[in-house]
Amino acid sequence: VSNGKSTREVKVSIKNKIESALAKRIYGQIATNQLEELKRNQGPKGLAEFIDRQFQSKHHGERMAMWWLDAARYSDTDGYQQDAERTNWPWRGWVIDSFNQNKPFDQFTLEQFAGDLLPNASLEQKLATCFHRNHMANGEGGRHAEESRIDYVIDRINTTGTVWLGLTLGCCQCHSHKFDPISQAEYYSLFAFFNSIEEDGRAGGTAKPFMKYQSRYAKINLSQFERSLQIREAELKRTSELAEARFKAWLSEKHRTTRNGFEPWRALKTSKIQSKEGTRFRVENDSEIQTFGPNPRNDDYRVVGTVPLKKVTGIRIEIIPNESHTEGKLSRGDNGEIFLTSLKVQIQKKGQSQLREIQIQSGVGSMLQKPRGDKKPYPGKVNDVLNDDPRNGWFIGSNVATRTNFAIYAFKQPIPLSGDEQVVVDLIQRFSKGGGNIGRFRISLTDQAGPAVRSLEPMPLQQLAQQQLSNIELIKKPLRQKLRQQFLADDQPYLDSLAQRDRARRQWNAAKKSAGQVSVMVLKERNKPRATHVLKRGVLDQKGKIVTRRIPSALGDVDIDAESTRLDFAKWIVSKENPLTARVIANQMWQLCFGVGLVRTPEDFGLQGQFPTHPELLDWLAAELIESGWDLQHLLKLILSSETYCQKSHWRDNLREKDPENLYFARASRFRLPSWMLRDAALYSGGLLNSSIGGPPVKPYQPPGIWNDMFMGRLTYVPSEGTMQHRRTL
Repeated sequence: VSNGKSTREVKVSIKNKIESALAKRIYGQIATNQLEELKRNQGPKGLAEFIDRQFQSKHHGERMAMWWLDAARYSDTDGYQQDAERTNWPWRGWVIDSFNQNKPFDQFTLEQFAGDLLPNASLEQKLATCFHRNHMANGEGGRHAEESRIDYVIDRINTTGTVWLGLTLGCCQCHSHKFDPISQAEYYSLFAFFNSIEEDGRAGGTAKPFMKYQSRYAKINLSQFERSLQIREAELKRTSELAEARFKAWLSEKHRTTRNGFEPWRALKTSKIQSKEGTRFRVENDSEIQTFGPNPRNDDYRVVGTVPLKKVTGIRIEIIPNESHTEGKLSRGDNGEIFLTSLKVQIQKKGQSQLREIQIQSGVGSMLQKPRGDKKPYPGKVNDVLNDDPRNGWFIGSNVATRTNFAIYAFKQPIPLSGDEQVVVDLIQRFSKGGGNIGRFRISLTDQAGPAVRSLEPMPLQQLAQQQLSNIELIKKPLRQKLRQQFLADDQPYLDSLAQRDRARRQWNAAKKSAGQVSVMVLKERNKPRATHVLKRGVLDQKGKIVTRRIPSALGDVDIDAESTRLDFAKWIVSKENPLTARVIANQMWQLCFGVGLVRTPEDFGLQGQFPTHPELLDWLAAELIESGWDLQHLLKLILSSETYCQKSHWRDNLREKDPENLYFARASRFRLPSWMLRDAALYSGGLLNSSIGGPPVKPYQPPGIWNDMFMGRLTYVPSEGTMQHRRTL
């Protein structure tokens, strides 16, 4: 008050600061000791109003969804090596909406277990059943589909046991529970509730059943992708304009240096040539490699050499006829034709064994033919040497094998060469019919970029040298455009801007597609139920006695029989007759607030789990949850406004002996931020956090190449453009 502010102004200022800090605590960001002050200054009513305002935040549903998506083993991919991406993210939006609407937990459960079986089920109720399709899905070629299907059903039972019942049911797959009163037969009776889903164990786009769903969140987020694209396009235009001055200087230099001619390709100066099957070689005319001696049906050649260039952007393979070949054609095989199945280009330091592979982007060829049986010439199959498939490749038939043929391959990116590095080229000839080994060839490389290595025409600098113009102003527009394209293909500021624009465009196109209907994995019953057997030792083909649907007898006398459905099972899960679900969920709510539950093993309420520290309190909270109509916000509000939660976290010496682990909550808990909160806190502190909700997944920054081994080259991880890279973690 002494600084001139009124008492009310001071109180409002303090209240705002407290609420800001408390919001971070309730949503798990930081721990504070100010709840006690708020309750003392504002009273119970002020505290209740504050908590209600937090529940009204659209981010309340996100915070709760973090808990639930962990329980649901949610992922945006199938979960195995080389796994496919999946489009189950509309279900994530459904979860957020459900928590923001404070949907009663019993209804929340019914819809996720059996929304498809509810009378006149809505699209959203069917969508909810995606919960039980979030399991890993195996699409490996050697996988037994029925074994995978069994695994998926087992996953649903085990997840149900952990999330709703606090029971470790998984061991019952192979034998009766060693500690809790659940027999193997009872386990497979639970299994029977999920055994008749219309699925066949496949993964990826064939992992039926699916439903088509259009998420409102995807359309909302589309505008952010569009904005990123507009920014990147404007940056590219500006970068292109700034590059004009650099281009003119480059063009003047190239005009001067090409006056006496220009040689675009440099032959590989060979130091070693090897054959896998015994072919012998000699180098003629300084650069042409001729085969002689043994003539195996198939062979692989390895050529090692150097080239006087500081970088390489492409490679040319020339196949040359010779009088020593069959009828003077291209090979010593039966018809004089050749069939190259694979091409590998690598870099190796002299004196070292390690090889660094060069990625080839594409190739063009002078004249090619389909293999025997089709006489029509056609270009373009030179690219078949890039797929490691011996059934196809670069084929040159006997009717065009009397003249030199060549193919040019552009590297994915320019490769720098140091003075102690050499180029290793593997020519792999594994065609099943054999007899197509190359007879004479030459290997050349170039440092020219862009269209120069993507066309059979003379390179732009070749054309410039041939025209012998007195100054660059006389260069005609078509050639000038090609020269500018070549310059830009090697201009790093332009390339960086182009790559960013292209990424933004791809992501915008993907976002447009996601804004339409996408396929979401859901539950759907078969017309004819499957019989369920006890699997001896849990083995797929070791079928024991047939069992029907029922609940384990240890959980009470339940009116469930062989004709009962998943919906009946779900109704029992959230019924008063079930002694577990309300306790398990009440314990989870306590753990969300305090960091630990009243039962410190929230997934195991059995004999191997820890006994609750306050069993009567847990019973009371469970009863309160049921009697409130399964109102999670009501239960959270009770906990958050309690004297226990409002305590300070200060350490007191008398707790060292009495309660060192704070089992009895004599002080407020202290929290360590999990990794996803650390990321969000850093983004928030830097003013970067994008708090938009829902929609398809985005890709935050990851170190380059971190996912290569995981996906074996099938998926390239590209961070999202613009503000989408800074989305809140969910």
